[in-house]
Amino acid sequence: MTGLSKRLVESWKVLKESPGFRNVLTFLIFVVIATIFWLVMALNDNVQKSVTFRLDIENVPDSVTFINIPPSEMHVVVRDKGTSLLRLTGFHHPTLHFNFKDFSHDGVFRLTGRDIQAAMKPSFGSSATILSNSLDSLRLHYTTGKGKMVPIVVVENVSTAPGHVAGKTPETNISRVTVYGDRQILDTLTRVFTRPIVKTNLSEPTTVEVALQTIPGVRIEPAKVKVKIPVEPLVAKTFYATVVAQDVPEGESLILFPSKVKVSCFVPMSRFGIQDPDVKAFVTYNDLKEGSSHLQVHLMVASKGVVNPTLETDSVEYTLVK
Repeated sequence: MTGLSKRLVESWKVLKESPGFRNVLTFLIFVVIATIFWLVMALNDNVQKSVTFRLDIENVPDSVTFINIPPSEMHVVVRDKGTSLLRLTGFHHPTLHFNFKDFSHDGVFRLTGRDIQAAMKPSFGSSATILSNSLDSLRLHYTTGKGKMVPIVVVENVSTAPGHVAGKTPETNISRVTVYGDRQILDTLTRVFTRPIVKTNLSEPTTVEVALQTIPGVRIEPAKVKVKIPVEPLVAKTFYATVVAQDVPEGESLILFPSKVKVSCFVPMSRFGIQDPDVKAFVTYNDLKEGSSHLQVHLMVASKGVVNPTLETDSVEYTLVK
């Protein structure tokens, strides 16, 4: 035994043999007894308490899909003796069980207030008084028909930080969802939309979880998807574009010099080494001016993500051949 242990044992012996030790011990015993008596009396008084009930719909056929998602629980405010409420809610949430076949008819599962009260009654004593209930009735629509797969359309309003671009279409973790509902509604449903995604000043790829827009009378599964917004830095790129003459009357032609012009722009980094951006360079016959040997070159950008395209020269020489 170490020196510290010996000192502790000696100190306990001294304390136990002291005159005041028995008085303190007796006082503590009476405090514990008084606390027990107070607790017993308090539990026999009427108290008001919120009780959470779990809801369980049993024996639902595999072919049934609820259009409205059933609630998992309800909250009841009840007044009763403390001992009764302690037995009811001591270590678990009581559960109310409802047989699907007993309360379903013609596409609707319906519980009235009386049905819910009758299910709760065995859980309470005769002295209990229900003061309020978060669920006074329940009406759930369901279908036995197969669902329909439809694509997802992302609704977004995204802006990037300077020097960056969202060059690609946002990607979802799944391309399609299953919709359930009345066949007449499903026949007209061709796609579903996400709730609007609003992001500003993005400088890196961002993934968000977003809910799909609800449709009356339709259940969408899953109701949420993950959307990746592909943001990347811009890099400078130069290339040559062939100049095309437009609106030239039949029987005439324009010979252009040079036939290609140098274009500078910024493109997403992932597209830098793949191919030249789809940027069209053209002149129009309607811009011909008497006494001038030059035509203005116009640009038309067809590639998404091309930023600030500019020409090294804004005009070319031409010869009109008839």
